[in-house]
Amino acid sequence: MASLWTANIARDPRYRGAEEIIAAAGYAITIADDGIAIVNEETGDSQRFRSRKDVLAFAASLASGEPPPVQKRGARIRNGPGFRDRSARPPAREAGSGADGDEELDLARLKALCQALTIERDAWRARAQIREETAASEPADGGEQYRALKKFIAREFHPDQVRADGIERLVRTEVFKTIWAHIEEIERSGRS
Repeated sequence: MASLWTANIARDPRYRGAEEIIAAAGYAITIADDGIAIVNEETGDSQRFRSRKDVLAFAASLASGEPPPVQKRGARIRNGPGFRDRSARPPAREAGSGADGDEELDLARLKALCQALTIERDAWRARAQIREETAASEPADGGEQYRALKKFIAREFHPDQVRADGIERLVRTEVFKTIWAHIEEIERSGRS
């Protein structure tokens, strides 16, 4: 039985694009319970990946023409029987040879990159829409802070709360009327 990540990997659109790039480069892909194995059909070289992220990084390096990233291995590499019997790698092709396989590989790389970029663009667009919706539903003036400030002004300057006599009481009353008129104006503009 396949693990959860290998069971869902076939439905991952990023993996499908990576699979096209890897297959176009001449690799065979095998999904197992504990990871993904990639074998070069020409040379027999193989790599084993334990996460989708590593597979996507490998495909991206193939698509960009860079050497694939080095895989970290948990255990030592064993040099068992037949290790020296492996065939040598074929010589690298010269740049500009114009082989049909190279054109197909380039086309597959471009298609996969385009698909990956489209998926990434759609994901960022969805994130932006979610942010806009949550920002629209949240009060712009910081609700609680506004109410706390309003209570403070009422407590300090309301004519019924002033414990002073004479000119100080008149000054606090006039200040309260001026400030409170602006508060009510802000509340009316916020409702409409």
